[in-house]
Order: sequence, then structure tokens, then C-alpha cells
Amino acid sequence: MRMKRVLLAVLILFLSAIATSALGYSQYIPRGRVAPGIYAIRNYNNGLPFVNFFLVQTGQSYIAFDAGSDSAQTEIALQRLDISPDDVIAVFVTHDDADHIGSLELFANANIYKWPMMYDGEIIEAYGVSIQAFHTPGHTSGCMTYLVDGRHLFVGDLMVNPNFARYDSQLQIANREMMLAMDGVESVFTGHFGLVRRVEFFRWWLGVHTISTCENPV
Repeated sequence: MRMKRVLLAVLILFLSAIATSALGYSQYIPRGRVAPGIYAIRNYNNGLPFVNFFLVQTGQSYIAFDAGSDSAQTEIALQRLDISPDDVIAVFVTHDDADHIGSLELFANANIYKWPMMYDGEIIEAYGVSIQAFHTPGHTSGCMTYLVDGRHLFVGDLMVNPNFARYDSQLQIANREMMLAMDGVESVFTGHFGLVRRVEFFRWWLGVHTISTCENPV
């Protein structure tokens, strides 16, 4: 009986690996270089990976999307990448939950962008990149999603299970579907889960699952 349980567990892990591979989805919180010119900074909670934010390199400087949960951890992570907090020239905040803005104090030289300072659909051509902002409430009322150079989507907690939404779960689902339906998106960077690199397969996956009941719908 015990052997059957072990074999079943192995089979489930194997099938899960195949599914996530097909989706191009890395089901873990990443750190370090995760794409050309894009770095993930990972913060922990009680010793376990908890939240990450991302840096996009532009010349000798960096643009941050969110700012993590813990300044001390963030500073150590930046040191390992040989990046100074002073090199971060802008921070685009997806929402004001403490685990996404906990290290803002480190980035004294950065311009801060967030809702409602930015309006839905606003495009900023600066810092060597093009960033389009979308107001995507649901998880919170002020959630923002950012599209960089028409290819990379930084979503914060948009992909978190809508059952955890503190504002409007159905609105979160609608905004999530709208963002993933955009043409040209090659990768989706999330705050608490992995990366989606083959978005067309992910759209299909969402279409055959009930999004609101998925345990980890990313």
C-alpha cells in the first residue's frame, strides 16, 4: 500500500512537470538573472521563499517592478548581483501591500510610479524602455500591471488565487484574462509564483480550468 502511494506521488509530480513544461511555466520563486537584462530579487518569510520583485537593466541603471518585503534581505541579494540600490532609478509599484513595497526605502534615488499617480493605459517612454501601465484592480483596488517594450508583463499579485482578493475577485479574474489576451506578450513575471514564458499555452490552460477554483492558477 505504501509503495502504491509513493508511485502515485511520483506519477503526479511527473505529470505536473510535463504540464508546466508545456506551459513554459517555472513553478518556483526565481532569483538572479531570469531573462536577458531581467533579474529577480527573492525575499523569504520564516526561511521559505515568499515574494520576489524584478529589475530590468537599462544601460548601467535598473528599473524595479515592486520592491520586495525586507530591506536587509534585498540589500544582500543586490550585493550578490553586484548591484547598488543607488543604481535603481525608478520603481513601478504593482500595489501597496507590505510585501511588495518593504524595501522602497533602499531606493532613495528612484522615481516612484504607482496608482493613482499613473492612469490606465498611460505609456512612459523613458529610461531606455517603453512602459505601459494598466489599472487592474481585484486583488486590491489599486493594482497595476506593467507592459515593458510590448513583450514583458509584470503583474504583481494579479495571478494570485482570486479567493484571496480583498477588493473584487471577479474583477481580478476579468482583468487577468484581459492582460493575458494581449498580443505580443512573451513572458509574464509574477510576485509569488513562477514565470510564464509560453503565454499562448497558458491562455489555453486557463480556458479549460475554472480559474476561480484553481489552487495556484499561475
